[in-house]
Amino acid sequence: MTVEFCGGFCSLGGFPYFGVQHRRQCFCGRSYGHFGKSNETDCKFSCLGNSKQECGGHWRNSVFALTYPTASSSRRCPASNLPTSWSIAAQTALDCLIPCEASADCQAVIFSGQQRLCHLLRFAYPPASLSSTDGDFLFAAESARSKTV
Repeated sequence: MTVEFCGGFCSLGGFPYFGVQHRRQCFCGRSYGHFGKSNETDCKFSCLGNSKQECGGHWRNSVFALTYPTASSSRRCPASNLPTSWSIAAQTALDCLIPCEASADCQAVIFSGQQRLCHLLRFAYPPASLSSTDGDFLFAAESARSKTV
């Protein structure tokens, strides 16, 4: 679990908030704060996927807000026109990771050695159309990403 992974997952549902808890749990929500604010010292557990990030505590969420770009209605493209994945031919998993890391839109890849095909993913969560695809699931290097949530 990382803050980026949870945020990417919750953005698929268009949620305005997400929270990470107890090093490994991710929650998506439309509101937060029902139980009030806890002490910051209660939310100091490091994330299992990135020990430099804080992922809540015992029954405590580290809460983040997601923002989505807005555009004037005359220039807006329907969300359905934005692909969540695209495919390229590849011989090795490295052939997938190089173009993924070079693209600001790629978070992860699925490499199918049998098909010699690479599916590049906009989110670090496979879309339903690829959920039954056999292959290696790989994340793009976090050092190549600088996201602010």
